[in-house]
Amino acid sequence: MLVPMSRAMIQAIRETPELPANLLACVENAEKADGDEFLVTLSADERMAMEEMCQWYVQKDPDTGDLSKKGELFNSIIDVLYETDEA
Repeated sequence: MLVPMSRAMIQAIRETPELPANLLACVENAEKADGDEFLVTLSADERMAMEEMCQWYVQKDPDTGDLSKKGELFNSIIDVLYETDEA
């Protein structure tokens, strides 16, 4: 499946310490699309692994209860994965 991601999403995934080699390869091979968009090719297993990894970074600020900027970014990646999976 082709998953559209922004440059910021790609960079956040690249900077993830727990990023497995197979997911890194998917991100590194992303194809440039329109504007700031890239298309990342993921198998069903890679998509599930990407979602599980991103969930670790969706954290709320303990004082406000709001998602941190990093949490919002990883949450948006999860949203795109869900949208792509449903399409």
